[in-house]
Amino acid sequence: MTAADLTHRIKALALAAGFSRVGVARAHPRPEDQRRLQDWLDAGRHGDMAWLAKDPARRADPGRVVAGARSVLVVALDYDSDAPRTETQPGHGWISRYAWGTDYHLLMERRLKALTRAVAAEVAPGLPTDWRGPGQGEAPFDPRTDFRWSVDYGPVLERRWAEEAGLGWQGKHSLLVDPQRGSFFFLATVITPLALTPDAPQTDHCGSCTACMDACPTDAIVAERVVDARRCISYLSIEKRGPLTPTEASLLGDHVFGCDLCQDVCPFNRFSEPAGEPALEPRSGAVAPRLADLLGLDDEAFRARFRQSPVKRTKLAGLRRNVTAVLANQARDASE
Repeated sequence: MTAADLTHRIKALALAAGFSRVGVARAHPRPEDQRRLQDWLDAGRHGDMAWLAKDPARRADPGRVVAGARSVLVVALDYDSDAPRTETQPGHGWISRYAWGTDYHLLMERRLKALTRAVAAEVAPGLPTDWRGPGQGEAPFDPRTDFRWSVDYGPVLERRWAEEAGLGWQGKHSLLVDPQRGSFFFLATVITPLALTPDAPQTDHCGSCTACMDACPTDAIVAERVVDARRCISYLSIEKRGPLTPTEASLLGDHVFGCDLCQDVCPFNRFSEPAGEPALEPRSGAVAPRLADLLGLDDEAFRARFRQSPVKRTKLAGLRRNVTAVLANQARDASE
């Protein structure tokens, strides 16, 4: 089996597992990415997300994650719908569109497991005994160690590998942009010793456009492709634990969970189309929910309403904190 044949087969299995697109990058150390990440961490721009500071060198070198890594397979899953862009009325808040349906971690994990099973059953038996390459031994393919996948919780710089795998380029808001689909999609990676044929990296098409930077209401995009999480609405409403300072609360605006503003204004999202994935379609009350309804939830109602939803990440206390802040913001705006 040639590298081209192997790559074609694995890509076909990824699409059959339910992913929207798939690309391949050659696994290699990325010292420049490690330096940028370290600079970002040293500036404290990760806020309270201490896990991001754990072993940054590992994040920039797939060989530290999987012994003998030669390829990084990157898969994408579209999640856009035909519901409107960010738009709220007084008494209503905003939940980021990625969180309107089922938690994408659950969906992508199921598909990654299915892909791994398919590769182990349909590809691995046909590999030559020396498939690992010179000096790597002749042990058979083991999906537990030779097909190491993660969604966005592993030590992997997903967007950088996706860019190299040809799935898009990193826009000035730091998210990946596909010229044909925009930026409303999730990413996951698979690091493997399999020698796959890499795809050509995507070309950057942002040009002189700064729409995303100009639209950010909190000036969180401090430079092109550099986001200060401490000012980002998504971080403040999701990752930030404990009380918000008065300044942080005011930065939320109408957002009770996440933010879509920098993506909404991206010209390439004019090409985005509904994903057609039932599990990611908006649940009842997910689009611009009534704040009074959210504030009135008890533990049982919170668990029921947001079962298998990303919103559960805030826990009830965090959601109430955000809703209280949004109500105060709207009251202040109404009085001015």
